[in-house]
Amino acid sequence: MTTAALTAPVVATGPAAAAAPPDGSPTFRDGPGDLRIDPRVVRKLVARAAQEVDGVTRASVGPIARAIHHPAPPSAPAEQLAIDVALSVTVEYPRPLRAVAEALAAHVAERVEDLLGRQVRDLSVLVDHLQPARERVR
Repeated sequence: MTTAALTAPVVATGPAAAAAPPDGSPTFRDGPGDLRIDPRVVRKLVARAAQEVDGVTRASVGPIARAIHHPAPPSAPAEQLAIDVALSVTVEYPRPLRAVAEALAAHVAERVEDLLGRQVRDLSVLVDHLQPARERVR
């Protein structure tokens, strides 16, 4: 995977494709203007969505990779416009890791599709830390 693939912005698709900007990142027309979403914004949205899952106390997102490296025509299949996500998370102990990871994958994929209009093609989850659950005061 090239560095360009890791930094390509997510863009809105529309009926007519626009010319690619000088930096080579894909741009598509959607009505009278263009919508380009910086990869840093996508990472923040994904991290926020991950933290909405019960049991996840911290999430960090690696570079967002696009499934395509060149501008695609507006009629391109949705899987060509999908993104790849790599998450590192901290999970409360003693939560079942498999259940948290499955809930995390489903929730993040749903939120990305809702907020960005893109499907998540590949979602990697790394549980890099366990945090003891806070005891409840009675």
